[in-house]
Amino acid sequence: MLHLLNAIRAFEVAARLGSVRKAADELHVSSGAISRHIKNLEDELGIDLFQRGNRSMRLTPGAAAFAATVTEAFASINRGAEHLHTSSQTTLMITAPDTFMLRWLVPRLQSLEAALGGISVRLTTWTREINPADRSIDVYIGVGPLRDIPGMTVAAVAPETFGPVVSPMLLRGREVTMDLLWSLPRLDIRWPPDMWTNWAREAGIALPPRETIWYDALSFSVQAAEAGLGVAIGPGPAITDALQHGRLVAPLGMVTRAGSWFLAWRDDRSPRTMSLIRRWFQQQMSPGV
Repeated sequence: MLHLLNAIRAFEVAARLGSVRKAADELHVSSGAISRHIKNLEDELGIDLFQRGNRSMRLTPGAAAFAATVTEAFASINRGAEHLHTSSQTTLMITAPDTFMLRWLVPRLQSLEAALGGISVRLTTWTREINPADRSIDVYIGVGPLRDIPGMTVAAVAPETFGPVVSPMLLRGREVTMDLLWSLPRLDIRWPPDMWTNWAREAGIALPPRETIWYDALSFSVQAAEAGLGVAIGPGPAITDALQHGRLVAPLGMVTRAGSWFLAWRDDRSPRTMSLIRRWFQQQMSPGV
């Protein structure tokens, strides 16, 4: 059902703006993604929604009526959300990358809600671009270079760090050397790509060839490292608790990158609540906490 809703949304914006490129800009995705959504919707409905020329696209008569209905439906949803937002804000929706959420934020959720004094927090994962028009999300947690987003406040809360981590059970009774680390199985992920090569480049270390065990997600590779299956690259927050409790060690230390962990929220959110959230994250993500 979710894929169909995403397709309908892409169609609505493209129909309203009369352009795939403009729709991609508004939704902060690629033009190819918009085109695929529209094609999937056409396949689902069994009809053509646009008459396509060499450099133009025009709604079919039936699609024009459908687009008007969909535009009003989304407007109604937004009005309903606006009403909830202005009448009472007792719940905050926070979205973050899944590994950060599972390994860092969830264990601290009660502390965050206590700091907010009665406001409950709901969590969801995300991999998409930040969308200021999406009122369903109150706070985005992200990592990387800070950038200006019109209509939103972006605040850094901690430096971005990463480095190789391994279970101490693999090192017990052995001298920790580069040769030892590189002799252990290397755990890597398909997305985000190049974590090992990026770390080696930024750490100024020559990375020797090694057979790699691949995982689909960062949370899997870090968990595998905890289980003693090899050496993984772990970003700071994902390994903080494991390092403090001795489930992992970082024998080469951590590299500090040019980016930051940051929060982003719409400018119309409560300044007091957002200030509380920012201070809480800054305190919790400070070294030694």
